[in-house]
Amino acid sequence: MEPIRKVILTRSDAEPWWFFEDWQKDIVKIWEYEKESEAIQKYKTEISRLRNKFPNVKTKNYQSIVFWNPEEMEFCEACDDDVQIYHGIILFEDEQPMKVDEKLKGELKVLIEND
Repeated sequence: MEPIRKVILTRSDAEPWWFFEDWQKDIVKIWEYEKESEAIQKYKTEISRLRNKFPNVKTKNYQSIVFWNPEEMEFCEACDDDVQIYHGIILFEDEQPMKVDEKLKGELKVLIEND
């Protein structure tokens, strides 16, 4: 059986690569694909959309990318302070972050830096 690839959109007070307990509660949307090429195309589309919407961006191994606006803060009752809100995008394969090869890293780097 072909592995399922997922593009996962999150909204959280933590970057998407931390995978804290119950991180799934931060999922806003999931797209599922059988073909790797379709998942990668959706990932790129969402990166471009988020890059155009938010001024700040950071990545970890290009399999997860976070976008944010420093002015988008929410009060955290548990920590009794304001926290930054992050919009993350993660590329998954077989229920774990997908390995991103050097060619794709280069393509994603251009998207992140030039949009």
